[in-house]
Amino acid sequence: MVTILAIGLLQPGLLFAVNNENEFNPNYILSDEELQDWQSADQTDIQVFLVDNGGYLSRLRIEDKDGVRRTAADIIYRAAQEYKINPKYLLVKLQKEQSLVTDPNPSQKQLDGAAGYGITDGCGWSCDVYLRNKGFGKQVDSAAGIMRWYYDNVSNESFIKKTGELYTIDNTRVRPATLATAFLYTYTPHIEGNQNFWTLWQKWFEQIYPDGTLVKIADNPNVYLIQGGKKRLIKSMSALITRFDPKLILAIPSSELARYELGNSITLPNYSIIKSADNYYLLDYDTLRPFQNHEVVRQLGYHPDEIIEVTPSDLADYPSGAMITADTKAPLGRLVRAKENNSLYFIKNDTYYSIYDEKIARAALSLFAEEKVAIAELKDLTQGSPILFKDGTIIGIEGSNKIYVIENGEKRHIASEDVFNGLGYNWANIIWTNQFAGMAHKNGQAVYLNRNVQVAGANESNVEEETATEGKMIKTPEDSAVYTGPIFETDVDVYLAADYATGQALAGKNIDIVRPMASFAKVMTGFRLLTEGINLSRINTFSEAKHRAEYDRYRVVDGEMIRNRDLMDAMLVSSLNTPARMLAISVDTNENAFIGRMNSQALSWGLNKTMFTDVAGAGLSNKTTAGEFLTIFTQSMNNSNLKNYLAKKDYKYSEVLDKDGMPDHFDNNSNDLVNKSDLGFTILASKTAYLDEAGAGLAMLIQRLADGKKFVIITMGNPDYEHRFNEPEALAKWTLANF
Repeated sequence: MVTILAIGLLQPGLLFAVNNENEFNPNYILSDEELQDWQSADQTDIQVFLVDNGGYLSRLRIEDKDGVRRTAADIIYRAAQEYKINPKYLLVKLQKEQSLVTDPNPSQKQLDGAAGYGITDGCGWSCDVYLRNKGFGKQVDSAAGIMRWYYDNVSNESFIKKTGELYTIDNTRVRPATLATAFLYTYTPHIEGNQNFWTLWQKWFEQIYPDGTLVKIADNPNVYLIQGGKKRLIKSMSALITRFDPKLILAIPSSELARYELGNSITLPNYSIIKSADNYYLLDYDTLRPFQNHEVVRQLGYHPDEIIEVTPSDLADYPSGAMITADTKAPLGRLVRAKENNSLYFIKNDTYYSIYDEKIARAALSLFAEEKVAIAELKDLTQGSPILFKDGTIIGIEGSNKIYVIENGEKRHIASEDVFNGLGYNWANIIWTNQFAGMAHKNGQAVYLNRNVQVAGANESNVEEETATEGKMIKTPEDSAVYTGPIFETDVDVYLAADYATGQALAGKNIDIVRPMASFAKVMTGFRLLTEGINLSRINTFSEAKHRAEYDRYRVVDGEMIRNRDLMDAMLVSSLNTPARMLAISVDTNENAFIGRMNSQALSWGLNKTMFTDVAGAGLSNKTTAGEFLTIFTQSMNNSNLKNYLAKKDYKYSEVLDKDGMPDHFDNNSNDLVNKSDLGFTILASKTAYLDEAGAGLAMLIQRLADGKKFVIITMGNPDYEHRFNEPEALAKWTLANF
């Protein structure tokens, strides 16, 4: 069965979704992999996308660069193939420059300048370059061709912007983290224009689970409903089972759940009878239906023990529905089968709704017992739209081998078996429905996986204490290794031993190679926090929506309060990510502005290969070299408060306000060596780091017992996670013996 299904699943389409979690980072707009993913869509995919967005391009036939009349979709596809540039890039470019993807009636001028190629601030629409490339076909070809030319000539042409270099664009200091980002600024040298590009890319091509999807993280009991681009925590089993089928819950990576902003929780069981002050309500999913008075509640047979008392504030987010009076029959509704035609209907509030397949009733109305009625019962009722499958339901249509997920009443084709499995769906949960019921659900956008999104069941790149995944670590080929001073034999990709007093590199390997810095970034975060005068005694209140970080392991719930000094322990001693965000946002509500000051600090120290894109080091775009991190680490030692945090062996503290009955926190330093008694040297400060792609890292300030001389030891790219402290210890002892 799976093999047959897979053939039909491989249908064209493009992902069209909104990512609410990300914020624009001018240093990182697009990855090079995305810009050059020239096989991301074929002609049919592009045409479907243009039709779905309703613009003129969906019906345009026009001359291409060679004067041959083709469809717009074909012109876009051919340019993408010729220059090996993502056709999605061209779609976004056409929309950003002239709104051509959505405009149903563009002007000739819009078509002539379709991609904005050759139209500069200096000469505008009269530029010679534009006039030579005027027309839709030439514009699309040139927009793709110039990106490939940038890649081919980036080392030869000084005007092409590059990674790692600092540029001032619209009074903003920008250091592109990818060539794709640098080239976008070369093409359009403005912040606003590139932010518009990024916003469109996020809107159209970033992964999102469809509304109605139930998700959880493995080994975590919390279940969320994805709805309206947000995640809604379902706070009790009764709230879950009265609304949903638990077997539909998907286990997804925590990094994917973190993409979603936290919405309102689902707290009360569906169809609860609720009392607030002197008012009574029936909770009908997310709608509150008021009872006319308590007597109506009593007449309808509700027992006092069934009534849940809440405060008015608990009901603030619920919209009101139709009032329930003594004349209201079956306020929850009735599932009926007509004796005469054996058809199923749902009756509610003087309206009846057809049900085209009994499987819809079983999936969407499982709480209702079926009644046999005469069809005459329907004649005085208003006919409503047919009952459809609930959002999040996986269906197939008899006679077809395509699989769909339902969202907002539409059926979204799941584009392939890889997408189905990658999203975590279970083949056993597919409901096969008849063609009539299937046709009642309009066609929606196809569901595709974004190539950069972690898929369900995959190992995650967890920070610090999580288990490593073999094969992902970025490694410099051994025959390309560059050594400084005497050689210390090791499989670690990068090491550095330096004299602390002078900063001189005594021995090293690949010390100028740029690598992901992982949690080493927290040293700069701590330095800036203390430099900017953070109040360590101030109380910080955790907000799930604002503070939860990628790869989070911090045990905290909404509304709990922790002092900043204790959050510093959690960030620097345990190397936890969420405390880093809580602290940074407490200093500046604009987290990106704080990150900008981290980068400015690095530049002031002359560090041109270092970049920070988040405060915890979770993203791979946080980069540095061992040589430059030596400067960060030694400069940070000048702050006594920061040095004291990095010297701690352990800590313990209690939350100021506890909400989950677990107020106490304690942990040992994430560097196991600090608690080792037979080292032969003293560790004065240290910081660990880990990501799958970065490998394990450790920076230490150590002191020789014999003469008190101090050294800095740095390792990066340690592939042996299980024994990640062995090589740094050996390097430290080797350094003490040789210098």
